[in-house]
Amino acid sequence: MAEPKKEKRDPFDGDYVGNIWGWRFSIIGAIGLLLLTSLAAYRHYTLGVPIGFDDPAKEAGPAVDTTATLPNQ
Repeated sequence: MAEPKKEKRDPFDGDYVGNIWGWRFSIIGAIGLLLLTSLAAYRHYTLGVPIGFDDPAKEAGPAVDTTATLPNQ
């Protein structure tokens, strides 16, 4: 007797279907992220570029009274 045919499973039935982009694309993306992160770290440490996590309101100096510097009208 012939063996019964296996039913084809629907790939979108909720099971994990795998990495749709492929492993090569994932590795290239990870390398790109690593390069951009290393570039940001290099600029921060060598050029003194701030990261930007500091609160600018706390670093601001005293407020200047601009009405005192206006000429009398």
